[in-house]
Parts: sequence; structure tokens; C-alpha cells
Amino acid sequence: MKRMDTEKRQEVVIYGILWGIVFLLVPAVMLLQGRSNDPSFQLKELFRIWLGILPFFLLFLFHDLLAAPLWVEKGKVGVYVAVTAGLLLVFGGYVWAGRSPGPMPPDGPPFPEQTDRDRPPLDRGEEGSMPLPPDGGRHPRGSMPMTPEVMKFVMGLLVLGVNLGVKYYVKSLRSERMMAQMKAENLERQLETLRYQINPHFFMNTLNNIHALVDIDPEQAKTSIEEFSKMMRFILYEGDRPTIPLSKELEFLRHYVALMKMRYADSVRIDLSLPEEDSGAEVPPLVLASFVENAFKHGISYEKPSFVRLAVSLEGGKIAFKCVNSRQGEEQVRSHGVGLANVRGRLDLLYGDRYTLHIDQNAEVYDILLLLPTEAARA
Repeated sequence: MKRMDTEKRQEVVIYGILWGIVFLLVPAVMLLQGRSNDPSFQLKELFRIWLGILPFFLLFLFHDLLAAPLWVEKGKVGVYVAVTAGLLLVFGGYVWAGRSPGPMPPDGPPFPEQTDRDRPPLDRGEEGSMPLPPDGGRHPRGSMPMTPEVMKFVMGLLVLGVNLGVKYYVKSLRSERMMAQMKAENLERQLETLRYQINPHFFMNTLNNIHALVDIDPEQAKTSIEEFSKMMRFILYEGDRPTIPLSKELEFLRHYVALMKMRYADSVRIDLSLPEEDSGAEVPPLVLASFVENAFKHGISYEKPSFVRLAVSLEGGKIAFKCVNSRQGEEQVRSHGVGLANVRGRLDLLYGDRYTLHIDQNAEVYDILLLLPTEAARA
């Protein structure tokens, strides 16, 4: 059985409320106005009122199930007009066929004879004449008297109008939900693309680091493989999520920095400052690590002193990440271009304008400050 969507349930609730008012409140008001204490009379009147409402409900039901979807959902305006015209013809025929002609006067003169004494005085203009109303005692030309049948027909048209209005309202809600869903799916696809660009990049560079250690120190290479297995587990099982606990990202940074220390030993000064608690903060996986990787890849030189300083702290409801490294000419700026655009794209999709990324650079230092909200980014 097909599950009813949210908007359809809302539509059913709206109709239930409206017809509940019509079938319960309206008869209650009419019975109170009658002020009869006879229960049998009230019950008969209630059924009589319900029977009077039933044609309007049937008109609504056929219009809602047969006619309205032709226009609102399928856009077949001509077919809708034809079907609705047929419904109105049937409804109008029922209304006029069931009209009451009223009591017939008894045989004999329709009115008793009146004497001059019984007649009210008339304001006569000219002698022997009686003034007429402006319309001459007739209905205006082209107008129709508002008989009970005409009133019922107009109320039937009102029922159809309300039905169309509710359907278009529900359709707008469904369109808004679908647009939001499409936007979320598009955002997720973009995030997936950006994540798939980052993950293989990490694998490749980390394997290059291990390859370098194999030639320098085989024992350290074995240890680095252990560190790499932990990093690979993180990338495989955590890297595809929109956000992860900050503690897991920090653990990944510790493993990565440990691997870099094995490779560079004492030739590079590496400082790492991380908080002990994450206070429930969350971050996108590998975003902080992307900056750290670039710092090691493009900021290290074997010819002159190099350094990498990393610090993460929680300050005033923000995650403050600072990455400072020695700069090796224009190479780092050019190489940061694609990676930085990738990271900015993820941050824009996840945080909108709720993050700050500031980059300061000179001839010797490349300095990055990233501020993220501690709450989870939007998925």
C-alpha cells in the first residue's frame, strides 16, 4: 500500500476540519435557533439538515477525486472545464428538481375582500394615481432573483473554489519540499565530489611519505605503516560523513603528525597543540587535515630551516584552528590553489557564512586561521 505523503495528509486534515465544521457546527447553530426541546423533533431536523448538506459533499467529493487533479496535477484545463461543467449540470439539475413550489392557495379568491377602512392610507400624488417604486415594481433588467436554488448553486461554486484553493496550497507545499530535497541532494552530491577528491589525495601523499621512510629507516617504515593503517581506517569509515566529532579529527592529526615526525626527524621543527576535550564539537572530516597536509607538502625544505606549528582550541563557542608553516617561495601559493578552493567549497556548503577563513602570508611564513562553529554543520 502506497504511503501517504506529508502534504496529502495535510490536505485530508484541512478537508476534515472544514467538513467537520459544516456537518457539526452548522446544524448545531440551526437547532439552537429553532429552540425546540423535543428530542425527536431535533433528531428529525438534524437528519433533514444533513440531507441538505449531502449534495454539496458529494459535489466536493467528485470534484476533488475526478475533476481537480486534471487541472492541478496534470494541467489539462480543457478536460477539467468539461468535467466540472458536467458536475455542475448534475448538481444544478438536482437543486432545481428538488425545489419546493410552496403551498397552493385554497379554492376561491386568493385574498379576502378588503374595505376601504381596512386598507392603509396611500400617499397619492396626482389624484387617482399611486406612486410606483423606481424600478416600476419589477426586478432590474437582466438580474435574477436570489431564490434558494440560486443560493445553493452559488454555494456549490464556492465549494469547488475552496477545493481548488486547498489543492493549489498543498501543491505549493509539495513543490517547496521537493525543491528543498533537490537542493539537499545536490549539496550532498557536491560534498561527495569534494570528499572523493580529498581522500585519494591523502592516500597518495601518505604512501609517498612511507616510501621515503623505507629508504631512510626500514624500522620506522614499519611503524609508519601502523600509523597509516589507523589513518586509512579513519578515511574509509569516517571520511564519507558530513561531520564527525572533533576528537576523531584530532586523533587523525596526531597520527599524521607522528608519521611526519618519523620522516623528517629533527630536520623540521613540528609543534602540535590540541585540546584534551572536544566539548561535543563537530567538524567536517579531513578539513583540518587538508591544511596540515599542505603545510608539510609545500612548506618544508631540506636546504633551509623549516617549521610547522599547529594549534586547535575551543574559544567562545568556536573551534579555532591555526596552521603556520615556513614558506618556500611562490610554490606553496600556487599549489594551495586547488586544495584551498576544494576546502572552501566544502565549508561553504556546510556552514554558509558561519565560518571564518583568514590567510596571511609574507616572504617567509604562510599563516592560516580557521574559525568554525562548534555545533554540527548542516547536512
